[in-house]
Amino acid sequence: MKNKLLFGLSFFLIMSAQASDYLVANKSELTNAIKQAVPGDQIILRKGIWENTEIIFEGNGTAQKNITLKAEVAGQTILSGNSSIKIGGSYLVVDGLYFNNGYNLESVIEFRKNDQLLANHCRVTNCAIMNYAPPTRFENENNWVIFWGQYNRIDHCTIGDKLNAGTTIIVNLNDERSQNNYHSIDSNYFYTRTNLGSNGGELLRIGISRYSLTPSQTTVKNNYFEKCSGEVEIISVKSCYNYVLDNTFYECEGSVVLRHGNHNVVSGNLFLGNNKPNTGGIRVINPDQTVTNNLVINCVGDRFRSALSVMNAVPNSQLNRYYQVKDSKITNNSFINCANIIFGVGKDFERTLPPANVLFGNNFITPLGKNLYQDENKDGGIIFKANATNIATTAPGFKNTGVQKISWHNLSLNLPTDKSVGADLSKVAFVEKEKVGAYWKFPTAVAVNKGKLISVNAHTTMELAEVIAKANSNDTILLVDPLYELKKPIFISKPLVIMAKTKAEWVNAVEKSIPSFITIENGGSLFIKGIHFNSAYKSYGDAQSAIVTAKTKMLNHYVLQVENCEFYNFNESSYACIKASKGSLADSIVVNHCVFRNMSGNAIDLSSERDDKGMYNAEKVIVKNTVFYNMLASAINVYRGGNDESTTGPAVTIDHCLFNDVDNREQGCVIKLLGVQYARILNSSFYLSGQGGSAIMFQELRWDNIKVDDCNFYKSGRIQCFRSNLIGKNITKIAPTPNKLSFSNYIQ
Repeated sequence: MKNKLLFGLSFFLIMSAQASDYLVANKSELTNAIKQAVPGDQIILRKGIWENTEIIFEGNGTAQKNITLKAEVAGQTILSGNSSIKIGGSYLVVDGLYFNNGYNLESVIEFRKNDQLLANHCRVTNCAIMNYAPPTRFENENNWVIFWGQYNRIDHCTIGDKLNAGTTIIVNLNDERSQNNYHSIDSNYFYTRTNLGSNGGELLRIGISRYSLTPSQTTVKNNYFEKCSGEVEIISVKSCYNYVLDNTFYECEGSVVLRHGNHNVVSGNLFLGNNKPNTGGIRVINPDQTVTNNLVINCVGDRFRSALSVMNAVPNSQLNRYYQVKDSKITNNSFINCANIIFGVGKDFERTLPPANVLFGNNFITPLGKNLYQDENKDGGIIFKANATNIATTAPGFKNTGVQKISWHNLSLNLPTDKSVGADLSKVAFVEKEKVGAYWKFPTAVAVNKGKLISVNAHTTMELAEVIAKANSNDTILLVDPLYELKKPIFISKPLVIMAKTKAEWVNAVEKSIPSFITIENGGSLFIKGIHFNSAYKSYGDAQSAIVTAKTKMLNHYVLQVENCEFYNFNESSYACIKASKGSLADSIVVNHCVFRNMSGNAIDLSSERDDKGMYNAEKVIVKNTVFYNMLASAINVYRGGNDESTTGPAVTIDHCLFNDVDNREQGCVIKLLGVQYARILNSSFYLSGQGGSAIMFQELRWDNIKVDDCNFYKSGRIQCFRSNLIGKNITKIAPTPNKLSFSNYIQ
């Protein structure tokens, strides 16, 4: 009897020690399983779509026996809608979940249940977040992953393109229990962060300025960042004792930025710019920083996006401004074919405090131009010692060294024969994107529909708006008749081409006014050619605009190309031919061989972002070979307010254009480019335009790249700007010959 009792007790202990698997199919079963789970248990979510499932994963495992919440098949348990997960407790693991086709206004994954229960020693692995942004860029700012607590980890995850405002991953220090946290962000694949066109597009932020002098002890290691270009900061370090190690940055338009905090280390990273615009490396601010053994190749960004930039500081700086760079070491790095290395970047009337006691030693530079570096202060604060270059130089602290061609991970590099300088390749990581991120999911190229040709005559039984609505992506709508009376506005929600066989006039053929002939909605892009937009036709209602963007839910960037089109009879001052709505952002707007005439409103109006936070409506605006004639209001209005330095746009090019009798009102202006960071106005003529005010108005900052040259201003307004050096030497005020005022003769 005693033996039987012992056997039964042993069997009970063995059975109770065995882990349990809970296969759950709905929210109720999931909640019950989480309540019952003990160390070693696995909660398995059936494959399929879990919509609007907000998970509270609470429990306490042990270091030897975690509690795991996992997908039945990794990547096939899809959380959509407003789904999210909050993790509270210790030694909990989330594995294989896929967040797709939805958004949560707070966060997607958060390492805490609430203020009382944080996560410690918890892990998110083999998961993915893609297509999980709210429908607008700015109205619902949120974060995808928020770290709290200590010793938490996110690894082998695939993080897709976050299109709305808000840092993708943040590490919070706003709680003593989350300081000295020793978090790890490693082995992830960050595949794209599209330019936000505003501050707030960082991929990763560690801390905030308020707690920037607090130790975080977070490690960012062995990740692959591909085309992460949300803003000037890819990784923004805003705390102390953090480590950015052994990552690869591929064609990223931005930098790893030691923004606030001290004693941070950036080491072993590879930056591959491939000569893409704005590609950068490392920016250093604050004392006691270490930058070593990084390899920066073909990065051509400037200022804050330079291959290396060491900033000037603000005397008696507030926590959220710029502390002095001092007592820091930048050693054994290689900068190969990079455009800019700048010491004292950002120097202005506020940032007057130069770097001090900064060692720049044993580095190797092969410059893209003639200059090894640029020193804005030249006061000895940068100590140059034992550096090398492959070009002849007399720069103190540099020597010329021979180079040898080395093949390293299929990269052909000219590196120094002197092994004492430059990065040690054995200490630089070449992260292969196929070996990081979720094991089950990588973005794959989607076959592009080449589209078909759809001919439409003016007398079809189907309205033109309906034909376009039913068209597929990349279809071409060919208009074969000279006049189209539209009874419905047209909405573009996919990439389309609309073109006339010769020319086609569009008119509104209903009694009421319509907001526009064309509205570009989210997902839409348009190439349009040969259309004449007539706002006022017979006794019908007006069209207030020709082409506009939707006023709501504009998340994706769009492209607009307008060629050989004509715009006329927009007879109210509030009208505009091409107009962008607040919250919309174009990758590019290109207007070529067009005519804008006989109107009271603006021709091209990209000025809806009036919050003065550095936001704007188009990255690139190109207007060429175009005539603006007999206009009461401005021809071109592009606005970027505020002095935020996180972005590089907008960029405006105006070339071979004619402005004849445009905006002669008191204090009127023909071209307004307020806050534009790059502008070229070339080979253009202003005739009897802007006489009551300005032909061109800028509100530029000292570092903006602006030039007006080879232009003629006859009986026209002035160029209004803060700095006269933007005006070239080839400015004239000559009466144009009659043929130069002819539309057909002027357009090249």
